[in-house]
Amino acid sequence: MVVIAMLSAIAFILSLIEFIRYPQDGGISLCSMMPVMLLSLLYGRTAGLTGGIIFGLLSLLNGAYVVHPVQFLLDYIFATMALGLADVFGSESKVKAIMGSLLAVIVSVFVSFLSGVVFFGEFAPPGMGVALYSFLYNFTTAGVEGILSIVVIAFIPLERFKKQISTESKVA
Repeated sequence: MVVIAMLSAIAFILSLIEFIRYPQDGGISLCSMMPVMLLSLLYGRTAGLTGGIIFGLLSLLNGAYVVHPVQFLLDYIFATMALGLADVFGSESKVKAIMGSLLAVIVSVFVSFLSGVVFFGEFAPPGMGVALYSFLYNFTTAGVEGILSIVVIAFIPLERFKKQISTESKVA
């Protein structure tokens, strides 16, 4: 429980460090998706999904842009919770961890894309389709950040971390 809280808090802190800020509460931050995906890869899907929900709720502290209850669920609960699916293929090998993390990012971006299509179409520039606008907006924010997070995960020695966690849980 403490690890879930700590990694969710780290995800929130990383989300405050933004490289690029977009209108309507978007942008590219310092790999804020990574702690939730790591939580899933190291402690399992339940821990990852729980951490994603907590991260989404913590994100409300940074100023929420809510236009409808369903949009709140899509953007602040389901999109962050989807990051907890990173262990869907397992974490026994680096390839499985990367593929699972990629799937988690794709699901997260897709949920945000749906929210954009349904609730934020009015922000599309004249002449641009709502779906294209939502895709471009969400891919260039959450998609890019997710790819950066996956690159960092590729360099993290997951097996060493899992071994250390296993050793510590036997001692405790």
